[in-house]
Amino acid sequence: MTALEKYGWWGSGSKEPPADLKTKKQLSELGLRPLKPVGLIQTSKYDCLLYDPKDPASAAPKRKCSDKQLEILARNRDLTAKKAAYKRWCREGGWIESDRVQAVEWAREMMQRQDWVILDTETTGLYAAEVVEIAVIAPQGNPLLDTLVKPTITIPEEVIKIHGITNEMVAEAPSFVDVHSQIVAALFGKQVIIYNADFDIGILKYCCQLHRLPLLGLRERSHCLMEWHSQWVGEWREYFRSYRWQPLCGGHRALSDCRAALSCLQSIAADTPHMCYPKGIEPP
Repeated sequence: MTALEKYGWWGSGSKEPPADLKTKKQLSELGLRPLKPVGLIQTSKYDCLLYDPKDPASAAPKRKCSDKQLEILARNRDLTAKKAAYKRWCREGGWIESDRVQAVEWAREMMQRQDWVILDTETTGLYAAEVVEIAVIAPQGNPLLDTLVKPTITIPEEVIKIHGITNEMVAEAPSFVDVHSQIVAALFGKQVIIYNADFDIGILKYCCQLHRLPLLGLRERSHCLMEWHSQWVGEWREYFRSYRWQPLCGGHRALSDCRAALSCLQSIAADTPHMCYPKGIEPP
């Protein structure tokens, strides 16, 4: 291969290329495409190749696109522009509306199925706490399990003020060991919907480990209704980069909270959000 003639950059004062030699960009402006370079300008970052537009071996007219190719190019440019507009719309807050639609679609899917239950617990506290009441209801709202549970520790007064379950109320209640098999039976083969799933799953795991009982395997089959509800309401907190959690307002008793969760699920599923994309927006 013949070595290319080397030149200095224009205006550098060092062997500038002849005026008739062109770069790829300059060729394109002339309606030509590059074939074989005849010279180059070396820089620290790249080599700028030069072509002779008068030499058929160095440059040739651009091929003209067929009508079909022009149509495809125009369609692709239009699609790219719409997708770019969609991404810009999302960055500016349009994704909140999209998230709400997603929450409604999830709720409707769950309402069409019958392979799930809703679970709620009341406890002795927040950390290293034990269950003092547990309830599980079916999609129709009928209780599959609703019982107080006697913990191995006393219920603190500040917690009693929240759910109203006193130490006297659980004194004759069955222990967690006694109700474990009932929990397993109520949840058998079911997806489990929980309002603030991480909390209840953690409490139940702790109780199972405390009494050396088999774990319930909730992590793999649970749905956090609190997260879906918050996404549906759409109160975005920019500082935390998350949606504001919404209170359930169920009364802080296990069965009433289960029924409040069911009502919440039904409300989300009954919503009819309409995705109104601005003009020129193209969803993925």
